[in-house]
Amino acid sequence: MISALLLGNAGVDPMLVAADYAASVRAMAGVANHSPTIDQQAEWTRNTVDSWLVDKLPMLREVAGGVQEIFDVLGVDTATRESLRSLLVDP
Repeated sequence: MISALLLGNAGVDPMLVAADYAASVRAMAGVANHSPTIDQQAEWTRNTVDSWLVDKLPMLREVAGGVQEIFDVLGVDTATRESLRSLLVDP
């Protein structure tokens, strides 16, 4: 959700934010890793991924599309919003 907020604040279309998240989940599903911790996604099937994404994608689109309202609730001031945006979009 933090990434969705940051990307939405940078002006990335909420549909693209959700699509990128879905692509990442699909890419990692079923992939073994050498992590010392358990990775649930390593055992996921395509059906598991599809089920997982059903409620996550609308939530991501809502967060990425509602950044200003969320930042208002969190008390993030305008200067901070602009600074965060600048870190992602300025060369």
